Amino acid sequence: MTKKSRINNILLSIPIHAWLLVFTIVPLVMIFFYAFVEVTDEGLKFTISNIVNVLSNERYQSAFYDSLYYAFISTVVCFILGYPLAYVMTKLSNGARDLLMILLMLPMWMNILIRTYALKALIDEQSILSGFFKFVGLENGTLTNTTTAIIIGMVYNFLPFLVLPIYTSLLKIDYSLIEAARDLGASGVVVFSKILLPLSLPGILSGITMVFVPSVTTFVIPQLLANKKWTVGSLIEYKFMHEAGAGAGVSSDGSALSFLLMIIVIAMMSIVNLVDKENDAGGVV
Repeated sequence: MTKKSRINNILLSIPIHAWLLVFTIVPLVMIFFYAFVEVTDEGLKFTISNIVNVLSNERYQSAFYDSLYYAFISTVVCFILGYPLAYVMTKLSNGARDLLMILLMLPMWMNILIRTYALKALIDEQSILSGFFKFVGLENGTLTNTTTAIIIGMVYNFLPFLVLPIYTSLLKIDYSLIEAARDLGASGVVVFSKILLPLSLPGILSGITMVFVPSVTTFVIPQLLANKKWTVGSLIEYKFMHEAGAGAGVSSDGSALSFLLMIIVIAMMSIVNLVDKENDAGGVV
């Protein structure tokens, strides 16, 4: 590579590096700073009291538990629904596959807030669906303000994020392997566990990450569908938008919550990457 080419590459990379610096690196540094630094009359002082306060506060503990619980259940439900759907899509004709893809992606063209409000209108006490529930005697006639509503909302909003990577992985599989296995007498369970599941694992891991991360951080869905104010996401939003916005300055608790949530997300993504690397190295058979 010539010197002129290197200079051109550096110049072309300046915008993306500037973007990452301003909108990614700087906010992360600020979160770390206010989570571990206390501003006093004597100046800046390093402290872990903000982290200790978050870890020892029962309301914060409950918020973390609820957020992780909702995210875990939503991810499991998305996988149970999404894997068969992705597999069926690979078996359809091109026209039917394109139609199903459009139907799957169509809601994603709207903002998550609009989608959640639409779902709320579908499940509230005055909806046709609630009338049906009342008729059959389920959920006291409504899903509003229930954990079920939160799970439905998360699955509705994030299911495409799991289906698409699994669909892409399944589409790349050489189905002559499946035909050979069936010729050798392998059952459907064996074909799935020994061929389909291992070969589609990269898509599964990617999809799980893309569902779990937004599910554990969202605050719109629990607030709108179940009036659940104190998840981690809603606590962070409240600390920064209300307490700090009311003149209290930058929220130390909000920064500590954000830092701990970031650690959870990074740990989860690291585990997924580790499993993916073991699969690439032949660790999954």
